[in-house]
Amino acid sequence: MKNLLLFTVLFFAFAVTDVEGLITRVVVEIGKEATYDFGEGNFLIKRYTSASSNPQYLFASPDQDGSWTTDGTDKIPSSAHLSWNGTLTFKSITKNDIGSYEMPLKPPSVPFAQESIVVEFELAGS
Repeated sequence: MKNLLLFTVLFFAFAVTDVEGLITRVVVEIGKEATYDFGEGNFLIKRYTSASSNPQYLFASPDQDGSWTTDGTDKIPSSAHLSWNGTLTFKSITKNDIGSYEMPLKPPSVPFAQESIVVEFELAGS
């Protein structure tokens, strides 16, 4: 019984520590262009900013106007453009763009759990 308990604890510890993750900080200036490459196949980006209390989403699309959405119908203005290759570009970053960005549809890298990359856009000098 002790061996089974030890194995369970060690297995859980290994599983928790073997999760891929990355936090990247991108320092930006208001009014300037900003770009981040999330990588091929990332055609949906989720963000958390002061522009809304809900998570906001941007889909790669030929008809993008830069707007983010929380429910598919509302529009949160931005100069963002998400390319099909996973590159997110802001023509002119605003305070409403400062926040955390994730890729909710990124597939897991077998045998690892889902990769979590959080990009935090922050103001220069903060």
